[in-house]
Amino acid sequence: MLRNIAVFSMRGRWQAAVVIALLSVAALMLPPLSYLASVIALCTLRVGPKEGVKVVVASVVIMTLLTGLLLNQFLISGLFLLTSWLPVLGISLVLGYTRSLAASLLAGSGLGVVIVMGTYLVLPDPTQWWQQLLAPFLEMISEQPGWNLDQEQTQVLSMGLSGMMTGLIAAGVSINVMLGLIIGRAWQAKLYNPGGFTDEFYQFRLGKFAALFTVVLMVITLSPLSDSLAVLRECLPVALVVFALQGLSVVHAIVKQRQKHTFWLVAVYVLLVVMMPQMVVLLALIGVLEQWFNFRKHSIE
Repeated sequence: MLRNIAVFSMRGRWQAAVVIALLSVAALMLPPLSYLASVIALCTLRVGPKEGVKVVVASVVIMTLLTGLLLNQFLISGLFLLTSWLPVLGISLVLGYTRSLAASLLAGSGLGVVIVMGTYLVLPDPTQWWQQLLAPFLEMISEQPGWNLDQEQTQVLSMGLSGMMTGLIAAGVSINVMLGLIIGRAWQAKLYNPGGFTDEFYQFRLGKFAALFTVVLMVITLSPLSDSLAVLRECLPVALVVFALQGLSVVHAIVKQRQKHTFWLVAVYVLLVVMMPQMVVLLALIGVLEQWFNFRKHSIE
């Protein structure tokens, strides 16, 4: 089915735009479908930057009409344009010009850092802003019968969440964009260069500079300077998600090199769903350490 979506999308600009718009509308009910809007990446990488821009413009037109007629909401397409389509187009251009998956993924994480920095420039106190925004929601769920926290514990939870929300939102945008690029690149390889994406994904390296930056962010987050350097602390989730992808690359490569059963990969992805925060940190640590220890190389020695 996914291959058929890619094949249909490559028949022309408007076919691609229809697919992107329909999947994006469906994503309002089932968010993971938004990843399949990576048709933008496929068109940009295969046909070129101009065609990628034209596909994005056509997608905005079609989705605006769809959401306007179906939901009486004409601005939803603008949200997708800013948070998904334009960023995916942008990092697809990075990949197209540099031929480097690592550089394009770092560009995707750079977007998350820009979101964090921009939030702290626009809002005097993002933590307080999030606390006010979350207060009605937490008040509502604290009144539910199954809620076990008292008022003081709920307040502590609110403070903790408020201090992380900017970074978590930025990381969410970054991972959506990076997954969009990865899916688009995988589709391109599936249609025009079978096996090409596998080698590319197994071999990419984010580099020691990015790894050192991530280590610095970890140290700041765990140190007494965390509150005074909140803007850097909130960049950590963004760094963790891109290095979690590096960690997945390492795991995939080692499983293939040692000819292990695919059960190991299934187990990793199941744990990633069940224990997402812990697994993201673990995979990110593997990704960071890979820059010095080269686990993939040693696994075949």
